[in-house]
Amino acid sequence: MGKFKTFIVAENGERVDFVLDQGKRKSCSLAIKEGTLIVRVPYYYNKDIICQMINNNIKWIKENLHRSADSFGLPISYENGEEIRLIGKIYNIEYGLSNKYFSPLLENGKLKIAVNKYSDKKYIINEVNKFIADLSQKEIKESMERLTKLTELYPNKITVKSMTASWGRCNSKRNISINYKVITFPKSYIDYVCIHELCHLKHMDHSAEFWNEVEKYCGNWKEIRKDMRG
Repeated sequence: MGKFKTFIVAENGERVDFVLDQGKRKSCSLAIKEGTLIVRVPYYYNKDIICQMINNNIKWIKENLHRSADSFGLPISYENGEEIRLIGKIYNIEYGLSNKYFSPLLENGKLKIAVNKYSDKKYIINEVNKFIADLSQKEIKESMERLTKLTELYPNKITVKSMTASWGRCNSKRNISINYKVITFPKSYIDYVCIHELCHLKHMDHSAEFWNEVEKYCGNWKEIRKDMRG
């Protein structure tokens, strides 16, 4: 029992990544949260049953993953020319044919990826995803360094990772986690998420006192929160 990331190769030959949530429950369900497929099943379901469940619903999964990822600006097809959103701006993925490797870079509205005649789709997906993860780490780190000084609120630990149910989290041990997918939003939105979690170091709830604390450092938090929820 537990919750962990895994994948299967569907009957159509496509890889399907998902979070498997296996526990004490009587029914099973599929859900899409922030571009991630969540498969909830009873603890006694084996791999074959889970695979069949995904294959039986592959059309629904693909349609809703596409819709969810598209709404956040995350890559969907990783095809040459695909639009993605980073720090609130639109970029096109562009394959750059090169005999010499270069790290992915943002230039003139493009996310340029070095490819050669041997480059396959897996390589391109890894390059794009690593760039997005690294950029997210960099921007969140910058926001946190600046905002901890502003608020004088200091967590024990800050982790940037993939999350399926929230943009951020602060626990009783004063550890903060930030969802790397916030990188699709403008910098002010990234700042809001960081401020929100830092303020939980002072108020571990969503009381009026908590929101008053947030408003000290982010006057338009209501508009940002509504936009991110939409």
